Amino acid sequence: MGAKDMRAERDRFVAFAFSAADLMLEVSGEGLITFASGAARLIAGAEAEALLGSKFAELIDDADRHFVLNLLAGLPVGGRIEPVTVRLLQADGSPGAICVLGGCCLPRQDGRYYLTLSNARLPQAETALLNKRDYQTGLLGSDDFEALAGDRLKLARELGSEVKLTLIEIVGLKELVESLRPDESQSLMGDVGALIRAKSIGGDTAGQIDSEKYSILHASTIDQDAVAEQVRSLIKKSGGAAVAEVVETLGVRGATLDLHLKAMSDEDAASAMAFAVDRFASEGAAAFALHSTEESLKALLQKTVSRVRALRSAVASRQFQLVFQPIVRLDTRTLHHYEALSRFEDGGSPFETIRLAEGVHMIGEFDLAVVHRVVEMLAERRRQGEIIDVAVNLSGHSLESAVFMAALREIMADDPGLRRQLIFEITESTQITNLVHAANAVRQLREDGHSVCLDDFGAGAASFPYLQALEVDYVKIDGAYVKALQTQGQMRDQAILKGMVWLCKELKIGTVAEMVETEDQARLLLDFGIDYGQGYLFGYPEAVPQMEPLRLDDAPGNHRSPNEFKLNRR
Repeated sequence: MGAKDMRAERDRFVAFAFSAADLMLEVSGEGLITFASGAARLIAGAEAEALLGSKFAELIDDADRHFVLNLLAGLPVGGRIEPVTVRLLQADGSPGAICVLGGCCLPRQDGRYYLTLSNARLPQAETALLNKRDYQTGLLGSDDFEALAGDRLKLARELGSEVKLTLIEIVGLKELVESLRPDESQSLMGDVGALIRAKSIGGDTAGQIDSEKYSILHASTIDQDAVAEQVRSLIKKSGGAAVAEVVETLGVRGATLDLHLKAMSDEDAASAMAFAVDRFASEGAAAFALHSTEESLKALLQKTVSRVRALRSAVASRQFQLVFQPIVRLDTRTLHHYEALSRFEDGGSPFETIRLAEGVHMIGEFDLAVVHRVVEMLAERRRQGEIIDVAVNLSGHSLESAVFMAALREIMADDPGLRRQLIFEITESTQITNLVHAANAVRQLREDGHSVCLDDFGAGAASFPYLQALEVDYVKIDGAYVKALQTQGQMRDQAILKGMVWLCKELKIGTVAEMVETEDQARLLLDFGIDYGQGYLFGYPEAVPQMEPLRLDDAPGNHRSPNEFKLNRR
C-alpha cells in the first residue's frame, strides 16, 4: 500500500471515529492518558495536550469512578465496552459534562485502552440527572430502578431486543460490611456496586433493593455462580482473618426472568418486572425457589401477567365486592363506624391482590375505585335518610402520590358533605418512603373534614415513626396483640399494649383493637383503656350494613347520645 493510500485509510478511520465521538483517548495499562484528540475543552474542560500524562480516572466524577475503573479492569483483550453514561469532573472538582463512554482493548497493544467520550444527548443527560444513586454502590434506589428499567424494557421490546431481569441476594453481606472499618466498607460496596452495574444495560439499569438484594436489567445471560465467585474475590481483597471466614459462608442466590415473552404486551412485561422486584424485596430469593428452571419462570411471568390483567379489568369495571365490618365502642357496645373490605370474584386473597396492585403500581387506581364505590353507597343511604360512617383503606403508596390526592379531592368535591362520613385507614402493607409527603397528605385530609386512622399499629418497626410524623385521629392496634392477651407467658406483649394505649391517650388519639373474638378479650381490652373493638364478636363482614346509626360527633372517649343504635352481636 502506497503512502497516499495509507493516508487515505488513516483519514477514513479518523473520520469514522469522530463521527461517533467528541473526544478520543489512548490510556495505558497503568491508567495514564498517552494520547488525546478531539473536543477536549468541550468535554474535559482542558486542551487535549494538557490531558497527556494525567490519570484517566481523575476525569470521572466520584459517583462513577469506581464503576469505570472496574469496567476497564474487567475488559478482556480484544473486548469492547458497551456504551455507558458517566459524569465527568471539571478541573476545579465540580460536576462536569454527562458523557457516553465507549472503547476497547486491542490485541498486541500492551494492555492499552482506546476510549471515546461523547456529550450525552438530552434524553440521556436528563435521565442521568434525575436518577439518584446510592453514594456507596453507585446503584439506583428501588423506585428509580423500576422507572428507568421499565422505560428501557419497553424500548428494547420495541426494537426486538431480548432483555432479562436478574435478581441477586448476597446473604451475609450486611453483617460483613458492618464489621469492617468505614474506609474498608466503602471500598467493598463500591466494588460490589461497580460489578453489578457493569452487567446492566447502559451501565445504569442496576438497582439496590436493600443492603443484600440487587436487581439488574441486562441483555445477556448472567452466570450467578460467576457473580458469586466475583463477589467472593472482592471480599477477599478487603483482607483480614475475620473476612476470610465470612467469605466461606457467604451465599449468593437469585433468579433470572426472561421479559421477552411474545405473549406479553410492553405494559404487561413492565408490570411483571415491577411485581417480581416487589416480591423479591419482601421475600428475597426464596420467593423464586420453585421457579428455578426456564419453563417455570415463564409460568411465573405468565401467571403474573394474567393476574395483572384481571386486576386491571376489575378496577376498570369495578368488578370487586365490598363487605362492611362494624367497629364498636367497647364500653357501650354501640356502633361507631364500618370498615369497607375488598373481596374479588376469583376468590383470591385480598391481601395478596393488594400487594400485587402495589407491586405493579396500580394501587392508586384501585384505592380510587374503592372510594368511588363507598361514596356512591354513602350518598344512596343518605338519600334514604340513613347516615353511616365508613372507613376505607388507603395504601402508603397512594398517600405519597400528589396525583392520587388530587383525584381523591376531585371525587369528594361533588359532595363535600360526605367527607365527615368517610374515614381513611392508612395501611402498612408497604412502607411509606416519604413521610413529609405523607404528613402533608394526612393534614390535607383532616383539613377537608376526614378522620384518619393508622392501621396495624405495633406490627412493624415503622409504626412509631409514623405516629410521630402523621397527625391521625385513631390507631388500629395490630391483632397479634389481641390474640396474645390470654396466652400464657405473654406478659411482655401485654405491657407493650398498655404502653401503646397510654401513649395514644397522651396524644388524644382514639384506639381500636382488631380481631376481637371473645368476651374475655373484650373485657381485658376495655380494662386496658382501649376505646373501640372490631372482630367476629361484634359482627362478621357483610355485603350491606344492616344498621343505620346516627352520625357520631363526639371525640374519642366520650359517650354517644342516648338515641344511638345498639349493635346486635352476631
